[in-house]
Amino acid sequence: MSTDLISQLQQNSLASPNGLNQDTLAVAGRANNRKISTEGRKFTMLVNGNEVASSPVNGEMDIIFVKMAHTPCRTLYDSSYIPGKKAKIICWASDAKTPDADVKNKQAPACNQCPHSIKGAAQQCKLTWRTAVVTPNKPKELIQLILSPKSCFGDEVNGGRPFQTYIRYLAASGINNNNAVTKMYFDPAATYQKLLFAPSAPVSLDLIPILDQLALSEEAINYTKLFIYQEKEEEDMLAEPFVADVAPVQPTAPTAPIVDVVEPVLRESFVQQPQAPKADVSSIINKWSVKS
Repeated sequence: MSTDLISQLQQNSLASPNGLNQDTLAVAGRANNRKISTEGRKFTMLVNGNEVASSPVNGEMDIIFVKMAHTPCRTLYDSSYIPGKKAKIICWASDAKTPDADVKNKQAPACNQCPHSIKGAAQQCKLTWRTAVVTPNKPKELIQLILSPKSCFGDEVNGGRPFQTYIRYLAASGINNNNAVTKMYFDPAATYQKLLFAPSAPVSLDLIPILDQLALSEEAINYTKLFIYQEKEEEDMLAEPFVADVAPVQPTAPTAPIVDVVEPVLRESFVQQPQAPKADVSSIINKWSVKS
């Protein structure tokens, strides 16, 4: 290939504002899959499965929600969870209501009729809510954040709220998910890994249109979708299924409302402990409401 032709192709590539797309990066072996892990009650940044940064235990982290799945999803494993042991995913539901069409061995017509969704089987059927976030200091670098049901449903705790409760709180104040810098931290009163969310600052007005476009990107869509590789014999229960690099799909509007989801019946109990003083966020909310 001539040098002149390469130069012409490079000039064409400069017309793309986002640089190399996800398909090119994936096939070239240069795609970076970023994820936030909450194991051990700390926030760990993983890039292609490798740890690159970590917060202290019971630390906190500022994020901006860029895109969110409209519902949680479910994955059913062929055995109960045992630390360090792998298990095969045998059934799944992208909407946490009915098994996907490509499931070969559906366990029930609907998740609420499934024998694995009753108490005693919770370690086999796993409910999660997929989101794509950025940090305020790197607002164009998407990260996958997958939330457990403990971090999604429930009531306010001293100014902090589980995920769906928090998004409802913003919506009631006329605030979109990408208008708020969100503080994410572990509930100090819970004996298990439960995250809480609270607004900490407004997002700058010039950044909001950029985040709106980022929510339509192929990467954001992939981070919020459930992908199951049926050709694999085993899936690791210690990590979420790998995010596929697939062809772009028709994007949905980033501000579409989240479907009302009933809190799962299966919940872990917690021990009530002294709680931190309630954060005063009313001034922030009032200021954003005026701008909205």
